[in-house]
Amino acid sequence: MEEWRRRSVLATGVALSIGTGLASAGAGADEGEADTETGTESDADELPNPNRDPGPDEDWPSHRGDPGHARHIADGHEFEGEGLDAVWSVDGAGTSFVAIADETVYVPTDDGVLALDETDGTVVWEKTDIDAGTPSVDGEAVYLSGDEVVTLDRADGSVRWETEFEPEEEIVWQTAAYGGVYVVVEGTLYALDTDDGSVRWEKESITTAAHGDEEDEYEFVTAPAAANGVIYSVTGAGPIALDPETGAEIWQEGTHVGTHVSTTYATSTGIAYDGGAYEEWPLYDAQTGEFATIGHGTREIAFSEEIYVGGGTDHGYSGGSIVDDEYNWELDMTYTYGQAVISGDTAYAYFYLDGHNYGDREYDEELVALNKYDGSEKWTISVEDAPVGPIRAISGETFYVEHDGDLVALREPTDEDDQSENGEDGSEDDQTTDDEDGDGDGDGDKDDGSNADGDRDDNADGDEDEDDNADGDSNETQSDGGDEAKEDSGDKDNGDGADNDDGTAVDTDGGNEDNAAADTGENTTNGADGDGDGGDNDASTVDAADDDTGIDGTPGFTTGAGLLGGALGLEWLRRQAGLSEQADLDTHTDSGEQSD
Repeated sequence: MEEWRRRSVLATGVALSIGTGLASAGAGADEGEADTETGTESDADELPNPNRDPGPDEDWPSHRGDPGHARHIADGHEFEGEGLDAVWSVDGAGTSFVAIADETVYVPTDDGVLALDETDGTVVWEKTDIDAGTPSVDGEAVYLSGDEVVTLDRADGSVRWETEFEPEEEIVWQTAAYGGVYVVVEGTLYALDTDDGSVRWEKESITTAAHGDEEDEYEFVTAPAAANGVIYSVTGAGPIALDPETGAEIWQEGTHVGTHVSTTYATSTGIAYDGGAYEEWPLYDAQTGEFATIGHGTREIAFSEEIYVGGGTDHGYSGGSIVDDEYNWELDMTYTYGQAVISGDTAYAYFYLDGHNYGDREYDEELVALNKYDGSEKWTISVEDAPVGPIRAISGETFYVEHDGDLVALREPTDEDDQSENGEDGSEDDQTTDDEDGDGDGDGDKDDGSNADGDRDDNADGDEDEDDNADGDSNETQSDGGDEAKEDSGDKDNGDGADNDDGTAVDTDGGNEDNAAADTGENTTNGADGDGDGGDNDASTVDAADDDTGIDGTPGFTTGAGLLGGALGLEWLRRQAGLSEQADLDTHTDSGEQSD
């Protein structure tokens, strides 16, 4: 069957075809130098410029995420699931993939291409009579593929240029990266200039003895992907990495390639391509081209730097490690499918059942959040509870899904988002943020920000950083060593935390910067930082506000301040309020020790 992949046969008319359910997103980096002379596999750390960023600094600037197309957002938002609901929708715009950049959503429709304001879905511009899809954004242009590559101006949708390949089959997709546009048309890989579409370089085939026999020519059979400073594709001889500026081979891995493959995906650690009719997705080391593992799915897989998540088969839904056997899981359910998107430590997929499920786990028409490392369920939302559907994109704190043919934007409640932003904001919002205790007095109009019994019922949920404002939460933080504070923080970070596998926030700097800010009286987000820092000194400052002493934001009383901090604080108190407030000083000192 490998003869099908040789140029002599392909030249007779066999061309790429667009399959159903193509997908991906990803990108990454490592280190190394290139060997462009041999055209064979290179050792690790030999890529020419592995830290080179292929595209825009956006979550989803291309049709399947970033120019790697692996449906992966490395530092993506961790959704909690509760309250996720539609904020806007556009009729008939949900059947295509989308690209998102600079707060604008670009989506092909049956009538052309729409540019939408991501905030409310209003139409920025509409370009009709464009029959193309798979949008990618780079610079000031939007690139799409169909019968030709079409380039639109992002400002107004006007056509900048269009290729004239006149292929017999539609182009699968283009990849906009490194200041160029890369596309495979009838077996030839082209690098196009972004200004006018002129050909920078083209590579019709490679010559290699792929399987240990005599050398032969092999065409390109998959649409390209970009990551690690190179362009990835697959020829009839196997996967290949090329220099984006010249088209020179960096490595090429000889292997048997099945028929009817058409797509390539890449992150910093791995590349993959669809395995044709075998429900297999071969994954290779992105640095060297060495074989890594096989992913399984009748829908395209998603993969990050370390984990892949399959699209589901008739026999199960699985995920696992790319380069080792550390993680390997499979959900016990049959005939259940769903394209995943990996955002942070979570894999999100809209599952639907197409047959009878014989397994213990069952999902049907549900948006599900899974731990990408073990497949455990984090949360699920049924189509009966919200207009969920197949995921078209994730950008920022918004899901974009297809529901009954419409493009629907889903977000968690905006009032909670606003509270989280205010809690992180610091001095600018110190007069309006409920959870502050830096400048205001503890017994004034801001009691609702420091009273667990007040109107801020959401503090009891543990969903937002403001939870640490509550008296009860602060006291629990001191009594249990900060574990409760970490749970309460949820997945909203306060600027110094990182998301855990379970969505909880972990403090990475010990809270020192926040404490220093509290000493100067400039940081008004002590309430938020107390919880996120696992019960550090800020929680004791909250207690000061709760005691209505009027000395919240007192300098010197920070975790780790020691004797010097206590002495400075004592002197400050004596100057401000006299020796009569020594009891309050003792209260602060005790609570600071507990938070340690």
